[in-house]
Amino acid sequence: MSEGNNKAAAGNAVQNIVNTLKNNPKALYVLIGAAAVVFLVTGLSGGGSGQVEVKTAVSSGQSITLENPNGGNSHLTISPGLVSASDSEEDSESNVCTAPAGTQATVEEEQVVGLLPFVKVKVTSGDCQGKTGWTSKINVKSGK
Repeated sequence: MSEGNNKAAAGNAVQNIVNTLKNNPKALYVLIGAAAVVFLVTGLSGGGSGQVEVKTAVSSGQSITLENPNGGNSHLTISPGLVSASDSEEDSESNVCTAPAGTQATVEEEQVVGLLPFVKVKVTSGDCQGKTGWTSKINVKSGK
């Protein structure tokens, strides 16, 4: 196909679309709705990097306090990852300890799983003292 034929075909395609929209108002409404959905999804997505930002800076050997921002206990597990809410035997095998708010610990390691940051801590006070496990970084508060 020559360049002239390409322009003519493009012109015919545009003319056909315009005629369809003039003759079928439902097609126009669908087009407007689709544009609105794209606009809303783009606007509501936040435009960020897609990563969860946890502002607590920690380093290996740092003393921290475990404090769940939702008011509950901080769960320590044998590996970084999501903690299950079920009480099945399989899930209990991955739990190391459940530390109440205010429990003191020392940071050993930090790792990101998926998009979520986790911290490996060694508990230095309370019922979990001496135990080592992973918790979500959101449960870590710098300093004592």
